[in-house]
Amino acid sequence: MNVRYYEIPEERNLRVLDSVVRLYTEQAKPVSSAAVARDLGHIWSSATVRNVFSELELLGWLHQPHQASGRIPTEKGFRIFVEQIIRPGAQNRELDKLLEAELDLKTSTLPELLDEALNLVSRLSHALGISLVVLNPEPSQSVRECRMTGVDELLEQPEFSDPKSLRGLIHLLQDSEPVGEYMEGQVAYPGQVKVLIGSENSMDLLNSFSLVATRIRRSRETALLGVMGPVRMEYSLVLGAMEGLTRLLSTDGESPKSWS
Repeated sequence: MNVRYYEIPEERNLRVLDSVVRLYTEQAKPVSSAAVARDLGHIWSSATVRNVFSELELLGWLHQPHQASGRIPTEKGFRIFVEQIIRPGAQNRELDKLLEAELDLKTSTLPELLDEALNLVSRLSHALGISLVVLNPEPSQSVRECRMTGVDELLEQPEFSDPKSLRGLIHLLQDSEPVGEYMEGQVAYPGQVKVLIGSENSMDLLNSFSLVATRIRRSRETALLGVMGPVRMEYSLVLGAMEGLTRLLSTDGESPKSWS
């Protein structure tokens, strides 16, 4: 996805935050000032980056888990990354082509399309795919199917070496229906992409996770599509995939309208 930076001094803060988020997402360990200086092509020295780190800690965007370690993004830092660095609606043509090649848009049913789509997104992002399909929008006749895919991919994440996080995931997997209902309450209209980071989730079992969800309308069927992973989620990839799937799967001309 395309990124944007604001004018100095905000530009410097956002560029450093962007680097920390990307490196932390890739490596799952605190990021040093030297690593950021290298990542940014040494446009600033390590000492300058350390000064920016201090500013970003005061803003609540970064956290130093140990005195001698680097920095990691806070939930607020990830929120700033999602809202101010990743640009909503910036079409990722390569990802769209990959999604379109993976999906049998002409002959597959909506549940089949969602399974195909979520399998791909889970493989790419190492996150859990969740779908809730309403096969008939009439309340008295609706048939609801809630599915999850990508458990193995999610378990590869280092966060789940922590027993507490693993227990939380096991509880979620035992009954997927509450998660589907939760997504349904969060996404108000087709085309909306909802991003909930960690404690922003009002569902207690999701406090240690991030959830990206959207609503799709295809003829007389509607679906909620979600990707759940650790707070250290690859947001650029997941948001790009969710926007692309909304464009590809909606038959009523819906396209992503906003993130929230």
